[in-house]
Amino acid sequence: MYKIFFLYFFLIIVHILIKPVNSSTLNNELKFIKNSSKHICKVLIGKEKLNIEWNKVSKNYKTLYHKKTKSYVTSSIFQRQNKINLITLTFKLKAPIIQLRLDKNCNFQNIRIIIYDNRKNPISINTLSNDFKTTLSKQEVNPTFNHNLKMTNNNLIALVDTGVNYTLTKLVNNLAIDKHGKIIGYDFWDDDNFPFDSDPRRNPFYPRHHGTAVFSVLKNEAPNTNIGIYRFPALKMCKFKDLIEEIAEKSFRIVNLSMGSKNRNDWECFFNSIKKYKNLIFVVSAGNDKQNIDINPIYPASFKLKNIIVVSSSTKNGELGRDSNFGAENVDFLLPAENVSVIDHRGVNSYTGGTSYAVPRMSALIARYLTKNQESSIDDVLNFLKKRSITTDKTVSKYGWIPDPSDDYLIN
Repeated sequence: MYKIFFLYFFLIIVHILIKPVNSSTLNNELKFIKNSSKHICKVLIGKEKLNIEWNKVSKNYKTLYHKKTKSYVTSSIFQRQNKINLITLTFKLKAPIIQLRLDKNCNFQNIRIIIYDNRKNPISINTLSNDFKTTLSKQEVNPTFNHNLKMTNNNLIALVDTGVNYTLTKLVNNLAIDKHGKIIGYDFWDDDNFPFDSDPRRNPFYPRHHGTAVFSVLKNEAPNTNIGIYRFPALKMCKFKDLIEEIAEKSFRIVNLSMGSKNRNDWECFFNSIKKYKNLIFVVSAGNDKQNIDINPIYPASFKLKNIIVVSSSTKNGELGRDSNFGAENVDFLLPAENVSVIDHRGVNSYTGGTSYAVPRMSALIARYLTKNQESSIDDVLNFLKKRSITTDKTVSKYGWIPDPSDDYLIN
């Protein structure tokens, strides 16, 4: 974990913003934001008194109200060794617009702004110069798919995750493509046809990316397989019903699901849906909480269904991964996934690990088997995997450890 030594000033202005960065309206708003953020920062560190334009709604300036713009500002102060090292401010109107980070002297360190289209959907996250006048970089949020690709036939795996950066040329050859040259998949989070990799729940200005790295493992270990992309319905989990129906209609055989939570209610619609599709194989992660999920269940891993295969991560020597969950009943197999080569959202080669990456290793192994054994049932697949596994600690998994899922041993 990185140590933070500077004052970390986090400012979200919430407002409807459709105009480009150089518009006069936006310039006026940015001027207000710039001046207000400096002032509030100095108030919070004790160098200024609060301007009469602002009302203190709660103690310690945790909530402020600006009379003229009718905007609320909430703040959080984080300390380390009795010194302030993090301040967050959130300006609330309607939609996140701008975030600023300042050092301990209230100097701007980083400024990011979200640009919206006419439907108020985010289209890019732009980094601005400290004078607010120049766009230094632009990160697309939901780009169109511009590759000219032919229809694919070996569409075996449906990846359900945070999406994939399909603009990366090094990944596109493994995308599942329909007869119109479009991606087979859907964004069930934003309800559109562009399942781009982004998880903005923690911070919309610095969204997390997960699905691209998972996709790259599938590409590396099942190079002749094409993969559909489905961005999961994080905001309305019962839309999993529609997602599963879509995957079944497209005739995928394997669903790669590197996710889970402790709340069973989140997954009830998923559970009720997958019971209907007994020929779909769901490869699911056990989770990374160092817990026995027979005792402390994680869902969907702890659902007892025949078409769910639950995997956890091991070291290269077959020992349980550092943070990996385990369970003699609810974890089926261990696979080495503590140090996996991936391509990240930026297109950079790197290494990562955990149960999220044991899942695509297992999905890829099953895909290679099904490519050669197309009529195989789920029972056939499970018997094949059992033959590939080595019995280890029976308190950790039901069937054991698969030492090298990247080889084609017993695939014929």
